[in-house]
Amino acid sequence: MFLTSGMSFKMGSGRYLAGSIERHEGGDVGADAGERDVGLDLLRSVAMFAVVAVHAVPYLGAVCGADVTEGLAKLFLLCDPVFFVLSGYFAIRPLKGTLRDYYLGKFVTVVAPIIVYSVVAYAFAARFGYLGALGLDGDASSAVSPAGYLAFASSIISGAWWFVPVLTPMLLGAPFLFVMLEALSDSQLRLLVKVVTALSLWGVACDLVASLSTFGVTWAADLSSVLLHLMPARMEPLFGYPLFFCMGYALRRLGPAASGEARNRALLLGLLFWVGDALLAQFGFERSNPSHLWVFSTVGAFVLAARVHVRGSLATRFTEWTSRRSYSIYLFQAAAVLLVFGRIDLSAFDGAARVCLWLTATFASYVLSWCAASVLDTVLLTPIQRRISRALGIAGARKVSTEAN
Repeated sequence: MFLTSGMSFKMGSGRYLAGSIERHEGGDVGADAGERDVGLDLLRSVAMFAVVAVHAVPYLGAVCGADVTEGLAKLFLLCDPVFFVLSGYFAIRPLKGTLRDYYLGKFVTVVAPIIVYSVVAYAFAARFGYLGALGLDGDASSAVSPAGYLAFASSIISGAWWFVPVLTPMLLGAPFLFVMLEALSDSQLRLLVKVVTALSLWGVACDLVASLSTFGVTWAADLSSVLLHLMPARMEPLFGYPLFFCMGYALRRLGPAASGEARNRALLLGLLFWVGDALLAQFGFERSNPSHLWVFSTVGAFVLAARVHVRGSLATRFTEWTSRRSYSIYLFQAAAVLLVFGRIDLSAFDGAARVCLWLTATFASYVLSWCAASVLDTVLLTPIQRRISRALGIAGARKVSTEAN
């Protein structure tokens, strides 16, 4: 029923004809790929630091006898929904060419980097003896083989790089999601947002009920289960990370028309729910994955990003450069964390000294990832992507982006 708004698909050639669709009021903000939003570039860069921090948290351990790693990890884990929303923000748009070109373009920008960086990471792990740490053959000399590489690639793609195989199906469906969501009027889209908000709040309530079992209320988990079976806290297909992917479209289309009061309220609720989610996790409360509270926290993050201004051409160019390298930073950061934290011993420190050393090492891991991504993207990945683009006959092969979206 959604594929009826003046749209036509010519499935044989894979061409998508966007005929008579008109942009909704306020829905075309930032649609020009040539115009970058430095606020979103900054958000992407900060979120990537949070990714590094999430993987560095286990190295922190107890501070002054208190283990705060669970709550700290949940604070940084907001990076997950933020990246899914960013992906949907940029991906759920009308196609500029054919569906074939879109899919081949995603192969170049999403699949090619993961192949290139998995080979680089495998060589790194074999050279420095980290294969054993990944549960593979610890003897690098015997592990380096096609079979060894495949075992390594399978392990890291399903582990540290899990985001990519989860995001890829959403990117494949993005052109069709655009058609379906664009068929909704602004009032219908707002109503859908209200339903999702209500269901998310219901999910939070049920999670809190289930968490009472932590404090000896034995029937709490069963009550929560009954409530969720009677009234699920989700709707098909908008649940889990696909919900956040579609939120990107809703924010891009409805966000510019939101009042200042609504933005302030979203920012305040987002901050409260972000901290609250971490505190609940720290004290043993059960929470869904992804957390229902992230719906509100992620919106708050985008509101905050819109209010932060990067001043100066140098700072703007640096932020944009970092944002463009974010995918490659992500693919290298697991190795960087392993390399940096493998060289220091945090157990010899405690209190503020331990925290400061951990922060320094985390930042060093991010910088190392940034440097590696900047070099490898320039000298290795981008030339490979251009060659693949030319071989596949993709339009605009000279302008290859290293961004996954």
